[in-house]
Amino acid sequence: MFRLNEIRDKISDPAWRANVKSQLGRTLKVSESPLGFATIAGAGLMLVLILNLGGNDHSNDPQAADPTPELSMLADTDIKESDEVAVAEASTGKTPDTDVVPAAAQTYRLRRNETLIGLLHRAGISSVEAHKAVGVLKDVTNLRRLQRGQEVRIIPATDKSGSIQELRMRDSFEAEAVLRAADGRYDATRTPIATLALTHLVEGEITDSLYLSAQRAGLPTPVIVELIRLMSFDVDFEREIRTGDRFQVYFERTYAPDFGDLAEGRILHMRLELQKRTLEATYFEDETGRGDYFDANGHSTRKALMKTPLDVTVVTSSYGKRKHPVLGYTRQHTGVDFRARTGTPIMAAGDGVVERASRYGGYGNYIRIRHNSTYQTAYAHLSKYGRGIKAGVRVKQGQIIGYAGATGRVTAAHLHYEVLVNGRHANPLTLKLPTGRVLEKEQLATFQHAQAALVADIDKILMQQQILQTASADTVNPSPDSDGVAGMTNTADR
Repeated sequence: MFRLNEIRDKISDPAWRANVKSQLGRTLKVSESPLGFATIAGAGLMLVLILNLGGNDHSNDPQAADPTPELSMLADTDIKESDEVAVAEASTGKTPDTDVVPAAAQTYRLRRNETLIGLLHRAGISSVEAHKAVGVLKDVTNLRRLQRGQEVRIIPATDKSGSIQELRMRDSFEAEAVLRAADGRYDATRTPIATLALTHLVEGEITDSLYLSAQRAGLPTPVIVELIRLMSFDVDFEREIRTGDRFQVYFERTYAPDFGDLAEGRILHMRLELQKRTLEATYFEDETGRGDYFDANGHSTRKALMKTPLDVTVVTSSYGKRKHPVLGYTRQHTGVDFRARTGTPIMAAGDGVVERASRYGGYGNYIRIRHNSTYQTAYAHLSKYGRGIKAGVRVKQGQIIGYAGATGRVTAAHLHYEVLVNGRHANPLTLKLPTGRVLEKEQLATFQHAQAALVADIDKILMQQQILQTASADTVNPSPDSDGVAGMTNTADR
């Protein structure tokens, strides 16, 4: 066991401190989890206590004499590729793997139209050894899915035989394929990548569209798309979204410290403050593992159909009588036209079976979906169909089924969207849709308890942000009686 003075010597080492500083900064930068915040603060306090408890006299050591550097190290949140993964390993209970990125390793990127064998040839691996390696690797990873830019880290054998000592290829976010030489042959395995489960909060004000405002606030694009998809059950994005409305999104993310990147995860809680009403939705899984989004009263926010099958919508022609832009005479417009550039993804408004996916007269490329015995939806003028979309295929709500275009009898690219109720056309924007699942009794109580815990977490995060802002302001303009604990950077997307 380390003696106290040995621990203090290690902590006082500038290289060790620089490494921990970077790792704590990384974690602080990508998450405002209340637990993570407490862990980081506790780590800083522990360092100060160790440096100032008993043991050898370090009065002449400026690093040990002043506890401030141990806390102010949290101020630097720059992420450097060369950093080690000490904090992640400490968090996961794993010991460092000194062979993950050896000094002799060379990193190559797969070029356009290049095979893995071609990359290995470029790295100086002989044709025989390259084929041997690929023959083993294909048992642990799908080499057909490798894309341009795929990184492959190779340590060539030291005997200059054109063989491989080790090869690492990260083919998914949480795992990599590892090839090693062993007794004249190659062994391949899949190795998990150390990750941290984090949460992140983003809130902001809408100044134009929800999509663009959320993007400026720092909300990742996949989360924005999911937010709009979930809110589209209740929100008419054309008529209800106004400047000054506010949004708040609390979501999961996974962080891979070894690689310094993130994978965005599920939305846990969302809030949209409109001028006339406020919408909230919270993710909840019941005892069977079935998950969905519910409002404060336990009513599912998921309806039979989404109001709009697009992320961002502008109505160019409403349902009802109108003068046809091509034919020139007045006739019934049986759906709603949404402005959409060619290639804009179109989503299925609900679960169902594709009845038709083909050319259909003036509708151009056309899809019709039967959702149940009552509802059908139709999508016209598409530029092309989604992958695998054809008659008889079952689709899920929110699945991309096609892309907007200008096929058929049109003057410009747009989506013509129809809803049929018992075979008769209805106005998609005013149609009253049935609600989904409703939580009752014990399930409702469990949900409300979980929702209250999430809201409490969000409140703590907002308080932490205020603390960080205050600390940052104190660093710029320190008060005469400042205790020196400052410099923590606010990483929140406000």
